[in-house]
Amino acid sequence: MQESLQIKAMFDNIANKYDFLNHLLSLGQDFYWRKEMLKALYPLEKSSIVCDLATGTGDSAKVIIKKGFNVFGVDLSPKMLQISKRKLSNFSFYPLCGSGYQLPFKDETFDAVTCAFGIRNMHSIDMALTEIFRVLKKGGKSVFLEFSVPSNIFKAIYAFYMKYILPNIAAMFSEKQAYEYLWESICSFPEPDEFANILIKAGFVGVEQTSLSLGTVYIHKAFKF
Repeated sequence: MQESLQIKAMFDNIANKYDFLNHLLSLGQDFYWRKEMLKALYPLEKSSIVCDLATGTGDSAKVIIKKGFNVFGVDLSPKMLQISKRKLSNFSFYPLCGSGYQLPFKDETFDAVTCAFGIRNMHSIDMALTEIFRVLKKGGKSVFLEFSVPSNIFKAIYAFYMKYILPNIAAMFSEKQAYEYLWESICSFPEPDEFANILIKAGFVGVEQTSLSLGTVYIHKAFKF
């Protein structure tokens, strides 16, 4: 897909400053968000195998691995994966360059699949969810951490920051266009209720959603039975 190639190129270009800007532009909240995503994985046996889709530079995988789980990290961007390999070289981390539309795993391989801020970048969400469902074991769970547009009085302030302030700060260190795309992609991503219905349509059950940081981020948890 042409869109996948564009996403790959964009993340390759911003890889070196990606972690720094994540921490800076989220005011450090990204650490909190990932810890909350980890909590959503429980209960999970220590011997469990987890697929971290759109693993990027490995920040989410690192949080999961530190709790004793084995993690396979999949990402389109080779440069992002290079960073994750260095960061997690002493852990049970198995990085693979690949697409969320065609995961290189057998059916029912994983006890859990996580995806932090990645499903939004997949232009065919239905296709990606079908693959996630396929590689997930029966009884397994999938946990998505994703941005959202809040529906409260904070919406206008958040929109102004994301649309005008954040890209200009990012431009001092990296590519402004990538961070302009960030807001565009957040706005085009399904609202929580709609995403819950998409998960159910893909075969998932027991959808649970948790709002974080005034509704700017959501955890979406769903099961395969």
